[in-house]
Amino acid sequence: MKRRTLVAGLGSLTASSVLAVGAGAFTSVSATRRVTVQTSGDNDALLGLKQLGDGTRTVYGRSVEGGSPEQVAFSFPGTGELASGSDLGLGTDSVYEFDRDAGESDDSHPTEGLLRIINQGTQPVMVHSEHNTESALEIELYDVTDADETALRDNHPVLDSGSYVDVGFRIRTHGASPGEFDETLTIVADHPDE
Repeated sequence: MKRRTLVAGLGSLTASSVLAVGAGAFTSVSATRRVTVQTSGDNDALLGLKQLGDGTRTVYGRSVEGGSPEQVAFSFPGTGELASGSDLGLGTDSVYEFDRDAGESDDSHPTEGLLRIINQGTQPVMVHSEHNTESALEIELYDVTDADETALRDNHPVLDSGSYVDVGFRIRTHGASPGEFDETLTIVADHPDE
């Protein structure tokens, strides 16, 4: 008789545990699933990056498309400017805006912007840039078609599928010491708030 009472008691505990789990009262769940991820170069990614202007096609180009996978990189001053004088560089305590390639400085109709950010995905995205650094430099992107040249970090354009924004670079050197800097600028695409 006592044994049956014990079994009934365990049955009640099990039933209440099932109710607790069914009510959402658990702290974690783990499940193993297979995920397939394919990466592409900058030009073929869901958020494509493409250099504008002459780039590496001229001796003075600021941008470089190359490597494996294909990547876009920029140099300020441009590669030709660096080759012609190793002491050249951006001045300290200054603000620089680069919105066309150095190789097109003499063109009457130069390409506006240094970089095109293209939404090659199927959903709209909101784009902005982030610059995290331990140096005193500040680097930001801005829409070259915006009359106010507002930084993308402050004004996030929404790109529909297939649309793009052409951007220039703004570099602030206030408080920076002379030297060479290798900086990373992150371009972020988020789902726009509805």
